[in-house]
Amino acid sequence: MKKLISVLLAGVLALSLTGCGSGNQSAGSAAPSGAADAAQPGSSEKKLIAFSQGDNGNSWRVTCTDDLKATAEARGYEFVWVDAGADPSKQLSDIQDLLSRKPSILIVDPVQTDALTPCVDMATKANVPLITIDRAVGAKVGTGTYVANIVQDFVEVGRQAGQYTVDYLTKKYGKPQGKVLEISGTVGSSPSIDESNGIREVLSKYPDIKIVASQSGDYARATARTVMDDFLNKYPKGSVDFLISYNDEMSLGAMQAMEDAGRTDLFGAIVSKDGMRDALGEVVKGRIYACVQCTPYFGKTTFDLAEKILKGESYESTVNIPFTDFDMAKNKAATEEYYQKLMKDNLAY
Repeated sequence: MKKLISVLLAGVLALSLTGCGSGNQSAGSAAPSGAADAAQPGSSEKKLIAFSQGDNGNSWRVTCTDDLKATAEARGYEFVWVDAGADPSKQLSDIQDLLSRKPSILIVDPVQTDALTPCVDMATKANVPLITIDRAVGAKVGTGTYVANIVQDFVEVGRQAGQYTVDYLTKKYGKPQGKVLEISGTVGSSPSIDESNGIREVLSKYPDIKIVASQSGDYARATARTVMDDFLNKYPKGSVDFLISYNDEMSLGAMQAMEDAGRTDLFGAIVSKDGMRDALGEVVKGRIYACVQCTPYFGKTTFDLAEKILKGESYESTVNIPFTDFDMAKNKAATEEYYQKLMKDNLAY
């Protein structure tokens, strides 16, 4: 009888401990059912990590893809990736093809937020853990096998861009006022949406600062150059004061349009984002007012997280990668030092 009671108590204790563990959200998330099986722990075969890149069409994304690939190879994983070429439909098709290869982890950098939400159901049906990086999809992390999102806080990036705008215009006029042009990112992408919200959160406090024109440059240099051409034709010299550009590729394209049109009056009145070497060179020269760095190096963070998932360890389901401000007013020494490092090491970012 005593033996039976001991067995029953042990069972109750085990159940109670399991219940406590599943309710402790602060300890992080646990790997989804089937993740360890997909990983095949102890197998001599390389685990397959699959990556769907939304658009590998600029230097930031090329650096991001290369960093993931290099990290995977350094840690002994097989790595396969596909470029969707900024086409949401193709990216969903790519994801289905990647899932058919039964990867241990699927990593997705979604070209658009809502359009790529079906990838959560696709990964869940295949019982493959899904990690999104750089951008998010429309489903909440924790839905099905959507286990984690690794991003930068683009709302805060937008706030920083907005504050740089306020600082510049206040310095120019002695008070916060002026007319602003804006070249935003890909329509429907979470970074562009979040950055816009952050910018407007700050500028809403200053009614005399107005965004007089805003258009998507699709994070592309050539597109932004065309957008800036249109802006310059519509707004003559002296009628606008500042340009907010959502990435360095677009800033450089806009600056080329300014040079071509002989409209360098906006040089030095630009806030940009990413931390690209060529753009930081323009910051050092004083032709870009400030740049908020958003690193493309997701490899270490992504694979640290993936390995916790594969081992069945607890992990953080939302990871924010920090960013750095570069400017010659408040961060001159750090800006010059980082730019020289990029030049010395021949790195784009």
